[in-house]
Amino acid sequence: MPRIELIDNLIQLAVTLLCCVGSGCLYLSRRKQEYFLLCCFYGCFSLGLLYWTLFLLLFRETPKFFYVSETVWISSFIFLQLVQYTFAREDERAFRCKALHLVPLVNLILLVQYCVMDDVFSSLLCCSAMTIISWYSLRGLCFWRGRRETGARQRRLFHGCVLFYVAMEYCLWTASLFWQGDSLANPYFWFDFVLTATLLALLPIAERAVGK
Repeated sequence: MPRIELIDNLIQLAVTLLCCVGSGCLYLSRRKQEYFLLCCFYGCFSLGLLYWTLFLLLFRETPKFFYVSETVWISSFIFLQLVQYTFAREDERAFRCKALHLVPLVNLILLVQYCVMDDVFSSLLCCSAMTIISWYSLRGLCFWRGRRETGARQRRLFHGCVLFYVAMEYCLWTASLFWQGDSLANPYFWFDFVLTATLLALLPIAERAVGK
């Protein structure tokens, strides 16, 4: 059985379930839509991870066909997009700057790599979702840069955390194309550990940004 991968998945599953419960409690106490969408994001992410982890436990190998997990994870990406959209003000949604042109360019380069080396359909779906998420994040960072309004720093931190999450997802996917075995020498696991820490940090950062 891939032991390091199992430990990695169990830690990430525990973190995402904890964040799902935490964001759900925040929604029940404050009734803000962002918390409900965050709860859905974490819930979908943990469900995809649960399938993958159970497959490892039952069959003692990673799934050869991973569309069940991937479909649920794509759903989680959509919920994260909805968090960002709901979180943004009207003037932020209308904001544009030259830096945003980098988003489709970088995502297109990575998409070509994944289509050549991996499944084309899932690559298209995942990269499309990440393009939207990274667009919203970079737009938010540029919009709130230099502003001194109340909560501006918390909003920049939120957008920065989400953008870092996207970067870690891409690092993880790229590392999976060059799999180097089930050991800590494999960069895949280190990227996944950082991704888990990012998911854990996202909830308190979002909580401070959204406020009461």
